[in-house]
This record gives sequence, structure tokens and C-alpha cells, in this order.
Amino acid sequence: MSARRSGEDDVVSSVENAPRRVRMDPDARRDQILRVAARLFGARPYSEVSITDIAGEAGIARGLLHHYFGSKRELYLEVVRIVARAPLDSSPPEVRGTAEAWTTLVDSFLNAIELNPTRWMDSVNAGGPERDDEVAAILDETREILADQTLVAIGLEDRSDDPAVRAFVRAWGGFVQELTVEWVGRGRIDRERVRRAMLATLPLLVEHVLPLIDAP
Repeated sequence: MSARRSGEDDVVSSVENAPRRVRMDPDARRDQILRVAARLFGARPYSEVSITDIAGEAGIARGLLHHYFGSKRELYLEVVRIVARAPLDSSPPEVRGTAEAWTTLVDSFLNAIELNPTRWMDSVNAGGPERDDEVAAILDETREILADQTLVAIGLEDRSDDPAVRAFVRAWGGFVQELTVEWVGRGRIDRERVRRAMLATLPLLVEHVLPLIDAP
């Protein structure tokens, strides 16, 4: 009798301690799954994170996760996309082509990185050894968006279709990316120095270097 009672108690305890599923509206549930997936993919290699792990952490059935994202691969790519674009300001500056607009863009960019440095480092290193064409395409698209925002802020929006100008701005973006890695990844430079470098270098290059590129 006591053995039976002990078994019943184990079942009750297991049920009571099981994660309870909470109803959410679709948008909130999707965001929750993305947050959980971003945390797990950030903590472990892609190959070591399973759909079961993500569903368990989110407190949902595997079938619901598949309903929202189809597969682990699709979910991973969506996480890469969100992480990579986190520092991008979705709203264009009210005043364009001015020092104020440029300062606003730089501060917004650095604020987003400072708010979540781990995610920024994840985006810089997205994919790691498992990096592939789809991940590379997401990162490249993100750099194009940043180039567009930069051209607007510095008053070169009308030249956004010029391949040489875009190449120039993207090359400068590589310099900025390395600066941010030195800041939040290696701690060898502080935010204020990064900010000053961003504010000073691109206007200087636009005024003095770009005209040389445009010269016959």
C-alpha cells in the first residue's frame, strides 16, 4: 500500500512541477519563441540546439513551434536576421544631410549595441563555422540597409544607386564594425572613442576622399 501511495505521490509531483503552458496571442507567442531561440543559439552551437530544447524552454508543444516557423533551420535564420538588424534604426532622421542627422544615427546605432552587446557580437560572427550562403545573404542585406541609412543621414541619398558610392560607404562600415568589436568584444577601446571616430571619419572621407574617387 505504501509503495502504491509513493508512486501516486511521484505522479502528482511530476504533474505539479511540469511547465505550465500559458496562452498568448500569436504575435506575443512568436516573439517569445524567438527570444528563447536567440538565447539558446547564442549559448550553444546550432547543431547542439534541438526543436525539443526550444519548445521545452518556451513551454509549448513542438507542433506549435513548427506551426510558427516550419523548421529549426527557418527559426535559426529568422533569429540571425533579427539579431543582425537590432542596431538599425527603422525610422529615418527628421532632418537629413546635417550634422544633427548624422549624430542621431550614430548614437542610435551605438545605443542598440550597448543595450545588447552579446547579440551584436552574435551578428558579427553569425553562423561561425556553420556560416552558409543563406546566413551570408542576410548579413549582406543588413549591410545594404545600413548603407542606405548612412547615405540619407550624410546627405548622399540621391547617390544611393551609384555603385562606387555604395562600395565606399560599405567599406567604411567594415571599419566601424571592427571598432565595435574592439569596444564590446575585446574591451580595448571605449564607446566614446568609437563615437568620435564614427562622427569624424565618414564626413571627412566624404569631403576629401570621395571627390578623388569621382575625379576623371
